[in-house]
Amino acid sequence: MRIANILVLGLLLLSLSPATVRAAAVSDQYADVAIDTPASVYQPQNAVGAPDGTYADFQDALAAVTLDMGKDEEGTGDLTLTYRILQYGAAYRVELMDADSNVLQNTTGTFAIYSTETTVPYSGTTSYRYVRVTCIENELWSLDAIAAAGIAEPVVVPEPTPSTTSTPSVESSTPQRGMLVKLVDDGNPATTVDEAVYVVDDHGMRHAFPSETVFKTWYQNFDDIAYIDAANLASYALGPNVTVRPGTWLVKITTDPKVYAVEPGGVLRWVTTEGIARALYGTNWAKRVIDVPDTFWGNYAVGDGITTEVPPAGSIGAITSGAVVYLDATKDYTLPGDTLSYMRFVSTFFLTINDSEIEHFAEGGDLQKDPSIAFPY
Repeated sequence: MRIANILVLGLLLLSLSPATVRAAAVSDQYADVAIDTPASVYQPQNAVGAPDGTYADFQDALAAVTLDMGKDEEGTGDLTLTYRILQYGAAYRVELMDADSNVLQNTTGTFAIYSTETTVPYSGTTSYRYVRVTCIENELWSLDAIAAAGIAEPVVVPEPTPSTTSTPSVESSTPQRGMLVKLVDDGNPATTVDEAVYVVDDHGMRHAFPSETVFKTWYQNFDDIAYIDAANLASYALGPNVTVRPGTWLVKITTDPKVYAVEPGGVLRWVTTEGIARALYGTNWAKRVIDVPDTFWGNYAVGDGITTEVPPAGSIGAITSGAVVYLDATKDYTLPGDTLSYMRFVSTFFLTINDSEIEHFAEGGDLQKDPSIAFPY
């Protein structure tokens, strides 16, 4: 993919298990729940419920979403898809499945370009509980809703005796922190707006990456980017740009020879002497320095200078025992393997932290999977 000098990044996802998105429990002919939703389908919850002009976007061939019609709301008869196509030639596969996920019918088709609905005929006698909808060509399209022609008669069961206590079901409305999004490539090499990538924070705000170098201090590759349309992108308010990840590059500006370490929150700390730089970052410390363009220097805030050989907050490194630790302002935290993977720390930036350096920090135990450390915002 093409990545411009300015990358604008925002939310995915970050769950390692299949996502489940629920709608209100209303007895109707529409899907109630979206399940097994990979990152290749953006906002799968938009395909839940009645048509409302919001869409689940299929971002590549074989992108798929499975929709649950709901318990005691199994579908009977034909199934209608409400859709919009983004590219001519968009095609689908619809699999109707029973309550045990056995496939009852497998149907493929191509969407009509001047329509917003298509009907999948079904003459089977078994009602279907789950509907898997798959994009089967590279031409992209979006799904608003699915509707069964009828609903199977529910099985009446006796009401259970009320319990003296209950645990309410809580559905989170928190945005998917760390999700990466960008516009679909418009195919025009003269435009660059579609090259921009964003990361979304937990308030639903998107943040720009000023360069690919900054992006790769946080993410190793572009595999988890979700492709969305301009309307969806505009729904995320634009926030401050992303800064270099703490514990990675040292930074400077071309018009000033001072070299700075980056701490959490984009705080810059001037490394006041070459001796301190060498003690903290090794004899090749100068190879760790990158220039930040003047136009993006304002993304950072300048803090106190580093005047002693104490690693700044956000540093990651190996101590004498061989353990890998993360340093905040006052404590060191060991990094279990699963946390290390979750945080996506880049091992090439790890420091060698000696006994005299680590003694300035209190032991903080194991580092938890903290999104405030793992993601830019």
